[in-house]
Amino acid sequence: MILPLKWLRDYIDIDITPEEFADAMTLTGTKAETLEYLGKEIENVVVGKVLEIEKHPDADKLTVVQIDIGTEKKQIITAATNLKIGDYIPVALHNAKLPGGVKIKRGNMRGVMSEGMFCSHNELGIDSKYVSEELKNGIYILNGEPTLGADICDVLQLNDAIVEFELTANRPDCNSILGMAMEASATINKPVALPSLELKESGKEISVNADVQSPEMCNRYMLREVTNVKIAPSPYYIQRRLIEAGIRPINNIVDLTNYVMVEYGQPLHAFDYDKLSSNHITVKNAETGESCITLDGEERKLDSSMVTIRDGKNIIALGGVMGSLCSEIDENTTHVVLESANFDTDTIRATSKKLGLRSDASARFEKGIDTMRCEKALDRICHLIEEMKIGTVCKGKCDVIKQETIIPKIRFTVKRINETIGIDLTTSELINILNKLQFVTEEEGDTLITQAPVYRTDIEKTADIIEEISRIYGFNKIMSTPVTGEIIPAKKSSQRIYEDEIKHAAIKNGFTEILTYSFVSPQGVKKAQLFSEKENNFVKLLNPLGEETSVMRTSLIPNMLEIVSTNAAHKNDFFSGYEFGNLFFHGQETPQEEKSFVAAIYGKEEDFFTLKSRIEGILDMLSYSERKYIPNKLHSLFHPGRCADIYIDGVLVGIMGEVHPNVLKNFDIKKKVYLCQLNIPQLYDMFNITIKYKQIPKFPAMKRDIALVVDKKQYVSDIESIIRENGENIIEQIELFDVYQGDQVEEGKKSVAYSIVYRKKDATLTDEEVNVVQERILNALREKLNAVLR
Repeated sequence: MILPLKWLRDYIDIDITPEEFADAMTLTGTKAETLEYLGKEIENVVVGKVLEIEKHPDADKLTVVQIDIGTEKKQIITAATNLKIGDYIPVALHNAKLPGGVKIKRGNMRGVMSEGMFCSHNELGIDSKYVSEELKNGIYILNGEPTLGADICDVLQLNDAIVEFELTANRPDCNSILGMAMEASATINKPVALPSLELKESGKEISVNADVQSPEMCNRYMLREVTNVKIAPSPYYIQRRLIEAGIRPINNIVDLTNYVMVEYGQPLHAFDYDKLSSNHITVKNAETGESCITLDGEERKLDSSMVTIRDGKNIIALGGVMGSLCSEIDENTTHVVLESANFDTDTIRATSKKLGLRSDASARFEKGIDTMRCEKALDRICHLIEEMKIGTVCKGKCDVIKQETIIPKIRFTVKRINETIGIDLTTSELINILNKLQFVTEEEGDTLITQAPVYRTDIEKTADIIEEISRIYGFNKIMSTPVTGEIIPAKKSSQRIYEDEIKHAAIKNGFTEILTYSFVSPQGVKKAQLFSEKENNFVKLLNPLGEETSVMRTSLIPNMLEIVSTNAAHKNDFFSGYEFGNLFFHGQETPQEEKSFVAAIYGKEEDFFTLKSRIEGILDMLSYSERKYIPNKLHSLFHPGRCADIYIDGVLVGIMGEVHPNVLKNFDIKKKVYLCQLNIPQLYDMFNITIKYKQIPKFPAMKRDIALVVDKKQYVSDIESIIRENGENIIEQIELFDVYQGDQVEEGKKSVAYSIVYRKKDATLTDEEVNVVQERILNALREKLNAVLR
């Protein structure tokens, strides 16, 4: 926010220096970024009047000008060609100083004395974009008849400071002169004199009306009508204030819309009534494919998310952003319709971004404006039109409002405020601070009930009140105190403990941890041949950097295979890595996260069984009970016949196997890769960190070895299950120690050898008891599997 202090002084008495004012505002939360003095470098430059102009006797391109500066006449030599007798101009006298360190001295120019210099806008430090075309290439001609000999800084209002403030997003009310006046009032404890809104309304009844067909985009829409308009340049003080606020003056009507916008923070727009096709104005959504030419001369392609202002036939404005060229105010305008509206912040922000068009109006609507400001700004501009006698304001106004602004009442206690801030203010002191901010406060026992002014749209809860009191009281006055309280020892959650345990177990079993991005390409699951609905239920990013990072991952497998591919491409002969990370899926209301574990290996001596041994090692370290591996020939990721599901206590907890050749080809991998995925939610539910004591056996064990000839396709897991089922609870351990296929075993068969340990918990086993159990086991194996004792 650029704040010219001389404009602010119209509403509040600032009796401190600009530096002190900027510092005070910063301490109350409105940070001053820069402080600039206009005309600070200008000295001894006064107003002069041209009396005579003659040719220089010895130079064709120079003229000798006699100038009246009030107290005396001066003679100055110039090459300027835009001067005429009677012009009032800036005159830099002998020993004058100008911006940029320029000093002026009297001197002799080809035999004729020159006692100074006439100044252009450049020499006075006035930006050319704020100067009319006829004055850009010559001496600056002053408006009216200013006092001769007057200091040019006083005449051109270059005698005060401009402060630029950095505003936070939650304070759109400060994006105006009056908003800053309210802040200054609370800061320096001075009253604010609000501008007059008094109207005569001496014209006819208003003839224009409006309807809002898109209330979600426009909450309030107001119109006033002005006849007998006289278009002319604005008074210099209006132009100067707009220039200092960063706005180029155009003509009196347009300048007043901008003037009130800066003053109140409410954008206004003026339509030429005679250019409208009807006196009925409609606010509605644009239709996709429509276009309009805005005031900057550019054709804008619109869509249905944008709000337009229409006269029944034409789009006369792009709501909240910029007017259309077809209803522009020009030098022939005599009848004006003034608009003041409240547009939806998200709509204006999206429109401005889509069109690449950001105006002073859109910048304010994007941050939010209260609906009550519409009427005040509209009355203010009409008051100025009447005061400047440049038009006749018609009686009445059109006002379409969909919803009144609801100002919440906030309840809190003095104790809560003092304890939070760390101060000790009385009830009356707190109320006094809130009164400075124009809050209305009531007492109800120990509770205060306060209501913010309508323009403070950021005040919603007690925390906002605490912030307001803190900054006005003064952050610099709040003493720092040591933090007191009970220190609670940090403790990891059970989920975090489990994560640490499984990572530790993976590393102990030869895996190296890898980390990959959660933002991935949706093509990854297709390349990995993962076709389940869950793995293709992507959470999409609203504003991705590209297709490669457009969705959240639903599986760690594609990322793992990309890492394997990179390692293989870099000629690494061995790889053994794991990743433990989050997966993301659509939930009923919000996206859901789920943990997952994936491990992969490749290498000369790595195969299905080496991967299985590593996974077994991890599950052993996590104290899971005995596992069972069931072949899976249908999973599209893995090689048929070289894949197995992992079960614990009958629950499917993972899958492992050799990656399918087609998948390897998709990832440009030319090695055999073995991969395992574990279902972490299932495993976590089964995890028990409690260590249970088990008594050392009191009675001796007996060990028996058996070697069986079975079909070569027979799963050893089935053999082990039958052994345990028939063990009568005295089998302590089963260990497979040999698998043999060769000359000693007939074709299509294999020999499997087991070591079985028997033990009773409450007595010593006898050979007869073991023999009975052993015979039962062999009979069961013979009946169910056609197993023959070797």
